[in-house]
Amino acid sequence: MAKETLIQHNAGDYNIAVQTIKDAILRSQYQAAKLVNREMLSLYYGIGRYISANSREGFWGTGAIRTISEKLRKELPGLKGFSESSLKNMRMFYEEWSPVLESSDTNSSISPIMIGEIETTSLLSAKSTITIDDLELFGNLSFTHHIRILNGEKDVDKRWKY
Repeated sequence: MAKETLIQHNAGDYNIAVQTIKDAILRSQYQAAKLVNREMLSLYYGIGRYISANSREGFWGTGAIRTISEKLRKELPGLKGFSESSLKNMRMFYEEWSPVLESSDTNSSISPIMIGEIETTSLLSAKSTITIDDLELFGNLSFTHHIRILNGEKDVDKRWKY
């Protein structure tokens, strides 16, 4: 009998342990997903800046974005999310949000960037003129959600309501 009581008692303790560990796992998974999303937004913003600088004011002609997309798919088979339209969305993401995310003393005229690394830290940097809380909410939205907002609402102030 003492053994049965011990097993029942341990079962209750095990249930608490399982719930505690499960909660920790789920919290960490959620936090990891948020961090990955923010990192991807930073990447897309950096790519958008790079594409904007080179396609709007730079050396690239018509068809450059399509060619780059096709070459990326050949270089990285299985790569998803970098079609011609996705790359154009990244450019729009940068061009539409940069006036809000970058301070007014940041050089607004960007020059073509042909050599070097793509800046992927500027999206969530201290240059931003928005509050930390707004930046947190901004970073929690998926890229797809951002594109829907940008396509659906042209007024910058109204975008923040989403």
